[in-house]
Amino acid sequence: MALEDSKKGFKGFTGFQIKILALIFMLFDHIHYFFEFTGKIPVAFSWIGRLAGDMFLFTMIEGYTHTSNRKKYFTRIYLMSVFMTLIKYIIQFSKPLQRGDGFCPENGIFSTFVILIIIFKGIDYIKEKKFFKGIGLTLSPFLISYAIAFIFQLLIIPNMSMDTANHIYVIVSSFIPSPFLVEGGLYVILTGIILYLFRENRKLQCIFFTIFILTWMIGMPLMYIRPISLKLMFTDYYEWMSVFAVIFMFLYNGEKGKSMKKLFYIFYPAHIYILYGLSVLIYYLKY
Repeated sequence: MALEDSKKGFKGFTGFQIKILALIFMLFDHIHYFFEFTGKIPVAFSWIGRLAGDMFLFTMIEGYTHTSNRKKYFTRIYLMSVFMTLIKYIIQFSKPLQRGDGFCPENGIFSTFVILIIIFKGIDYIKEKKFFKGIGLTLSPFLISYAIAFIFQLLIIPNMSMDTANHIYVIVSSFIPSPFLVEGGLYVILTGIILYLFRENRKLQCIFFTIFILTWMIGMPLMYIRPISLKLMFTDYYEWMSVFAVIFMFLYNGEKGKSMKKLFYIFYPAHIYILYGLSVLIYYLKY
């Protein structure tokens, strides 16, 4: 009787609950990411963390779809993208800020979200039969990235030192993220497009998400990694475990839940820099 009551009482996960779970999973993942060098953090931490990225991607799409002001939504994400990208490059170009083994944090999912939101807007235009505008906007992140690379090859690199050219490129890419350089790259971008295209049909969304993840994350190692084994799929090539995020997507009840807009915007960069700082300190004390 109690079991039946609990089943009746469970109404799925709200968007807020999925975000909180994703934050917890992400924390496990980043503990492994920053402290793997100690040899004390089990790889299982990263297994758990595989779910976080796609859960955040899912909630970002839901947030973008239902927000009352998409411009403000995009602006918040864009400003966080610029801030974190600049911090990342400051660390990369400042030897004293790097960990003793040369490790630097590469985290910057906001930049990937910036690219995706631009593509989402393009998809919306295409659905409205504004094909020229929609296709142009959808392709714009890629075309702009190629244009910037072409300009650098033609005008910047031949006339400046490589260090100066690199610094200029860093500044440009901080404000204009490239789909080829953002966290997750084309894989996350394609995942986001699939989730967005099928957002109005949860079953199809989950089915196509699952097919894509397994095809990419299991198919790629099977095709290109030699030798490959079942053990390696759990020790080295375990990105396929992100497929389990589909459980939370399927159980999403469509409700926003509690409103804590600033939670992710604060927690994401804060925990990265705190964990990185601790890893630098531990490395210094250990080595």
